[in-house]
Amino acid sequence: MKKFYLVWDDSRHKLGIASIDRQHRGLMDLVNELSEEVEHGCDYARVRQKIEQILRFTEDHFAHEEELMRQHDFPGLAQHVVEHGKLLEEISTLLETLTPDNTNRALLVTAFLTDCAENHILSEDRALTQYLRGKGLS
Repeated sequence: MKKFYLVWDDSRHKLGIASIDRQHRGLMDLVNELSEEVEHGCDYARVRQKIEQILRFTEDHFAHEEELMRQHDFPGLAQHVVEHGKLLEEISTLLETLTPDNTNRALLVTAFLTDCAENHILSEDRALTQYLRGKGLS
């Protein structure tokens, strides 16, 4: 088993909102691709490009979630948006600190993104999707 690798497990990760589940799987795939890059030599340009791709994907995913929250009057919208902002800021900060001569930083970014994806899906997004399913969304 790779050190920083996410394995989709329907019983843990599937939240029951098709668009969100699809995006979560996509995010996990991108984080796993980054992990592969780091594990196999840590080419700076490719690692940086992959992190930038993850950042853009995450921004789009968060915008999608936030739109669903607005449409369905999710009571935790403000706090969820704050959490999204913090995560995006942390990813951006880590990206800024990534340098060609510091492969340890790439490993740190990979560990952070792996942990972030897993924890956000299993905690904040679980509460959101339970609420949305209660509103009839699937």
